Amino acid sequence: MLKDQLSEEELKILRRSFEIIGDIAIIEIPDELISKKELIADAILKKHRHLKTILRKVGEVNGVFRVAKYEKIYGEETESIAKEHGCRFLVDPTKVYYSSKLSTERERIARLVKEGERVLVMFAGVGPYAIVIARLSKAKEVVGVELNRIAVEYFRRNVKLNKVNNVVVIEGDVAEVVPKLEGKFDRILMPAPYSAESFVGLVKGKVKAGGFVHYYTFESENNESMLAKKVEDIFLSNGIIAKAKFMRRCGSFAPYVNRYVVDLEYLGEKE
Repeated sequence: MLKDQLSEEELKILRRSFEIIGDIAIIEIPDELISKKELIADAILKKHRHLKTILRKVGEVNGVFRVAKYEKIYGEETESIAKEHGCRFLVDPTKVYYSSKLSTERERIARLVKEGERVLVMFAGVGPYAIVIARLSKAKEVVGVELNRIAVEYFRRNVKLNKVNNVVVIEGDVAEVVPKLEGKFDRILMPAPYSAESFVGLVKGKVKAGGFVHYYTFESENNESMLAKKVEDIFLSNGIIAKAKFMRRCGSFAPYVNRYVVDLEYLGEKE
């Protein structure tokens, strides 16, 4: 659509992929093409006529709340409803973290949950993992812990929006909340690849023997073959004996750097 409006060199650096969250598109425009942002926005709008807002990503996800920085290219409204697997999520990507790119991974986890399981989701955000699990499985209880007050507000609204009655929303720091949670879980999710390693110790004594921990991290493709062993060693250094049963890429972060999930079976604590 832009081949007659951009030079050959400009087309080479144009980012062809972008994310759509509800009726909001999130795009990346290199600084060299910023003068052509209206052209780029018009091309996207011709292809996706339902969009009400286009945001340009100007800063990577960072900080304790994992929120990226954006500038408005088109439109004003930044709150939208994303849909996946029969669920709806009210979200504002300028205030909270949410990625539609993890939709397939959320469904995969939900399909693993067996009837009657008790599940803990650390860093729960606006509730996508917790609510998809609640809707697609027969979990007894899904507990979600989130620090970002705004994300917690969306999480609570999304629980009502999706009419799930087995989800417990807890506002707070996982480092303070998880040690106080009563009982053990059949499954714990750690979907914070930036910092999950720092919180592995919280899992100790919180998972039933034979239960699972789903650990997310970033890693270079060059080290992919060693990642499962590396994660097992991280758990062992925290006094946890766990065996990696499955690993997959679930998104890219940078050239040759991917997001990975490692499914670990919890075998017990080291004496």
